[in-house]
Amino acid sequence: MFFLPLTAHQITWLFRLALLVNLLVISWLAVTGAPLRVPAVLGDKVNHFAAFFVLAYCLDRGFPNHRFLLSKLWLLLAYGAAIELVQSRLPHRDFSLLDLAVDALAIGCYWVLRGRLRRLLLPPSERV
Repeated sequence: MFFLPLTAHQITWLFRLALLVNLLVISWLAVTGAPLRVPAVLGDKVNHFAAFFVLAYCLDRGFPNHRFLLSKLWLLLAYGAAIELVQSRLPHRDFSLLDLAVDALAIGCYWVLRGRLRRLLLPPSERV
């Protein structure tokens, strides 16, 4: 564990910036003409899982006053579906329900672990 000497407001804005950067990079990777070389199909699913787990964390920390299951979950699922729909129109990409399922699994895993993860940046005196 580590502690950043930042205020809660500064941490919120840091996560909003991280969310924006992640969205830009993931969106670019989703439509780029040269897909990343991964060793197997499993590698692509690991990439999807990691991307959506990180997006869920950044979104949750960047907008702490919004309820996860009512708003954040649906935004992330819509983003994943939008990526798949765009990819279905690209000659070098395909629509994949399995990719969307892995995205949903990553979001669900984040939700299960979110209590522990949200304490990562708290000062030691506030961790309980």
